[in-house]
Amino acid sequence: MKSFASRSDLKAKKISFPRLSKNCCAFTAERDPNSGVIVGDDGVMVIDAQATPHMAREVIPRIRRVT
Repeated sequence: MKSFASRSDLKAKKISFPRLSKNCCAFTAERDPNSGVIVGDDGVMVIDAQATPHMAREVIPRIRRVT
């Protein structure tokens, strides 16, 4: 049985957080789940969770930079 990517691939990932439009960004990490970020007037919606809590914590400071 093949192990889940977050358990078997522990190498450092190149992370990017490009702005796709005025209110939309994408958090990407090589071969790991990616997250879409939509910034609204009253809040932020993050679409698709990360594979690990560590990677999820990497998203938060990037969101703070665009809000």
